Amino acid sequence: MTNLLSTLQLIDTDQICLHEAHEPSRLHRICEAIKREGVLRHPPLGIRMRDGRYLIIDGAHRTCALKKLGCLRIPLQVVTKEEVMLESWEHMVPVGTWLDRLRHHPRLRWEERVDEANPVAEVVEQDGRSFFLVPVEECNHALSRLHLWHEVVDAYSRNCAVQRLPQGGGQLPDEGKVILRYPVCRLEELEQIVLSGNVMPAGVTRFVVSGRLLNLRIPLHLLTQQVISDEWEKLCRQWSDSLRLYDEPVYYCEV
Repeated sequence: MTNLLSTLQLIDTDQICLHEAHEPSRLHRICEAIKREGVLRHPPLGIRMRDGRYLIIDGAHRTCALKKLGCLRIPLQVVTKEEVMLESWEHMVPVGTWLDRLRHHPRLRWEERVDEANPVAEVVEQDGRSFFLVPVEECNHALSRLHLWHEVVDAYSRNCAVQRLPQGGGQLPDEGKVILRYPVCRLEELEQIVLSGNVMPAGVTRFVVSGRLLNLRIPLHLLTQQVISDEWEKLCRQWSDSLRLYDEPVYYCEV
């Protein structure tokens, strides 16, 4: 347990960058919850990039919320690239006018099958039929594809409730909904996107890491102080005596 706690670091906010956009409604909800409780329950996960900054791979909304609440530093569980498996989330979304607009997107065509073309997304309907969203013009430039990807996610994420599903579950959408599936980026591609000053669409990338530090309940006032106090070291010793490892699967309700 002590080795795991050594991965927990307090990082200045100006040394932290995000890989994805945020969902305004979700950010507001998380910000209010942290302010109400006065603690950060789960530290975000981060990887150190080649420019020395830390890339948030899980906890973008928590990080944004802490910055919004005036925190000068963020507690990160820092992991290595070898400890991370990168996947993508599937999005189950209610059918609406956004879908009709997407069907008539001038730079995307809907195909029932793809050969060598690399689709931006796959849309799965309730009856199991799939359609692939393929760029009308060949997108050799990664940023062109990224902009299209943002447009697809933005089409519904701003006004619809999005249910995230783990990749590869084979689930069909509920009545009145569709599922959108997205390609998986490599970690090197993700880092290049961030270094170029861009971000991924919100809630698409999924990082699987073994050995998460959860429910630490880090006091908010510690993160807004100009100087790191002795209270931080005291908390680290308490956590070392209180951590419990659960090998069996758990179900976490994210509210």
